[in-house]
Amino acid sequence: MKSYIKAIIIFSAKGEKRIVPLKQGINIITGESKTGKSALVEIIDYCLCSTRCTIPKGKITTFSYLYSLIMSIDDKSYIVARSNWNEGGKMYFSKVTEDFDPYTLELSYFSEKEALSYKDVQYEIECVLGLCVTNMATDADEKSKKASLRNMVSYLFQHQNLMASKFALFYRFSDYYKRKDVIDQFPVFAGMVSQEYYSDLIRLNTLKTQLKQKQRKQKTNERSTAYIKENLTPLLADYYALLDKNFDSDMPVQKMLRIASHLPEFDDTQLFGESKMADHYSELKSKLEELRNEERDVLLKIKNVERASGAGYEFAEMLKDLKQQTSVAAIETSEYICPLCGHDCQELSRKDSEIIEATEWLDNELMVTEKYTSDFSEDIRKLENIHARIDAEIRDVWKQIKTVEQKYISSKSLVSKRDKVNYARAKVLLYAEMSNYGIFETVDADIDEIKQQIRKIEERVDGFDIDTKKAKAQFFLSENMNRLAKTLDFEDEYHPINLNFGLVDESFDIYQYQNNREKVHLYEMGSGANWVSCHIALFLSFLRYFAMQDRSPMPLIMFFDQPSQVYFPQGENEQDEISQTDLEAVNKMYTTIFDEVNSIGQDTGVLPQLIIVDHVDGKDLACRNEFEKYIRCNWRNGKALI
Repeated sequence: MKSYIKAIIIFSAKGEKRIVPLKQGINIITGESKTGKSALVEIIDYCLCSTRCTIPKGKITTFSYLYSLIMSIDDKSYIVARSNWNEGGKMYFSKVTEDFDPYTLELSYFSEKEALSYKDVQYEIECVLGLCVTNMATDADEKSKKASLRNMVSYLFQHQNLMASKFALFYRFSDYYKRKDVIDQFPVFAGMVSQEYYSDLIRLNTLKTQLKQKQRKQKTNERSTAYIKENLTPLLADYYALLDKNFDSDMPVQKMLRIASHLPEFDDTQLFGESKMADHYSELKSKLEELRNEERDVLLKIKNVERASGAGYEFAEMLKDLKQQTSVAAIETSEYICPLCGHDCQELSRKDSEIIEATEWLDNELMVTEKYTSDFSEDIRKLENIHARIDAEIRDVWKQIKTVEQKYISSKSLVSKRDKVNYARAKVLLYAEMSNYGIFETVDADIDEIKQQIRKIEERVDGFDIDTKKAKAQFFLSENMNRLAKTLDFEDEYHPINLNFGLVDESFDIYQYQNNREKVHLYEMGSGANWVSCHIALFLSFLRYFAMQDRSPMPLIMFFDQPSQVYFPQGENEQDEISQTDLEAVNKMYTTIFDEVNSIGQDTGVLPQLIIVDHVDGKDLACRNEFEKYIRCNWRNGKALI
């Protein structure tokens, strides 16, 4: 997703502000220790809806009243702001013009805006990014879990204590559940799958569960009390109705079986009574009508949701086509002169104004449709489950009605009431006897139908080909890491470089294939130079990978905090002698970073944003000219964030 941060702005309660201007591509904030460099990543994280505030307490938190980011996402600009944690941490989210100047933003702007919860703003940002997978469960009984902006940040931030760590690669992977979510949601972040994939998985697993249940019932489940009661209840109800007696269908199955073995006798006083059978038949018909009404309502809802989904998509596509046409026919002048008479053509200028207004309307409509035209697959699946349950009940009641009609109301073979009672009695006794031997109605047809449904859904799920896509992603990341590693600082003992990233096995770990294919994991490597080089190679590879994916909602923003720290630890005097070897290593590091980010922009057409905060100022580097070009702030000689 084409995106970058235009500026970080901090307001005091009095309206004073501190601005860190940023651009697409590489941004370097350099400076001395304790100037607030490392706080920037915490401010960004806080504004991206973190559940806690990790901004270092001190000058910054004392000064700050409101933190804000000006973000550009898909050529649209947004203001994301959050009040100081001590002020409640409420948030603000608003869309502004693409050419909005961050320097014009004042604290008073927010006085007219509605304060929102961080969850509401998180939802707004996710909608803008196109992160619309709302249920990643693979089982209907599993708790629903959505793909989250908060899990994206693990791919975006390399904090100071993480940048050269040999024990951890990703932000907040120390939390087991956070780590699992970040890994599980990678296919969504990479644009490999949509909500349809997860909804189909739920359907598939539900059907597989049903299949197992049917197969167990086919073999051994005939003795279950639920099955016996389900089939014996209508038989007893028919018999009692013929006797003109009330029947309690809620009695325990054990009692029902005892009654079935000792049925009340029919006598001549009941020969002409038909009221209970009529009531029984009427109740079944009423129940059938209620179920059919429910079925119609559910089917109508399914049709409406499918129609709304299709209409929303078609409308959004139509607006995009219109947008493309207006972009091709963009207005290129503000006034028109007649080539014959030399007079101004006011009519054409007026038409231009109307076109501009129409284009602004079109932009607003596109924003609304992109936000609210989402995937309805999950809603449809839930409605289909409801319909399947109702359909099963309809079939059961219909079967009972046909039995009553054919055997007890209009039977040609059972003329007298005594014959009908004897027939009903025989059915009850036969079923009661069969319950002891497990001889019940077959479920073969149900099993065949479920298997057909499973095959159809498996074909759709296989169409996503997620395993192949993950294998290709792993291969790409590993290959790109090795390409970058050639110009980074690795110890000689690890040459030739053969780095690999465990994506398919979901270890999300880096390892080096050494002699005889021996795996050497990151935590087994020595030297901080190897560790920081691995981090840089991996996360620049992630940046390139996400930039290449057309359907990826991942913001193309990355933050490196103190990448040169293993060579120039903070706290050392800047005037101390710096070894030529370390200078060359840092120069190689920055040259690799510069070349890769710019190469990504050239190869994909989207220039990602990389924010680097570092102690070095680049003056002693061979790439100093390019380094200085990317410096946005230089906090030295008394200058600082606050």
